[in-house]
Amino acid sequence: MPKQLLTGTLDEQCEFLYDLALQKMQQGNYTGAVHALKEIVKHKPEFRDAGVVLAEAKRRKSEQSQLLWFAFGGAALFVFIGTVLQVENDFLFLGLIAAGALVGFLVGNLVRRLRRSTK
Repeated sequence: MPKQLLTGTLDEQCEFLYDLALQKMQQGNYTGAVHALKEIVKHKPEFRDAGVVLAEAKRRKSEQSQLLWFAFGGAALFVFIGTVLQVENDFLFLGLIAAGALVGFLVGNLVRRLRRSTK
């Protein structure tokens, strides 16, 4: 979506960005939500609960990033294992990569749950 020039009062602009941020969060686009909420907090920090929602969006973005890194790490580990085992079949090697990403993702979720349970 191309950048859009906002018009209207500051409150109207904040309302638009706030609604957009909530929509982005429902879609799992925490980067977009953080961007919109930062604009609100920068220009009108007291607008609704924008600061609280911004903190939540940042937390979820961080969790999402960690899951991606775990998935990438799992894929890399399985590539290493496939290389050590000298897997020559490309489809099997791709299967190992996918399996590694899935295992990494599952381990990331487990770590996230364990962290939440200790808080």
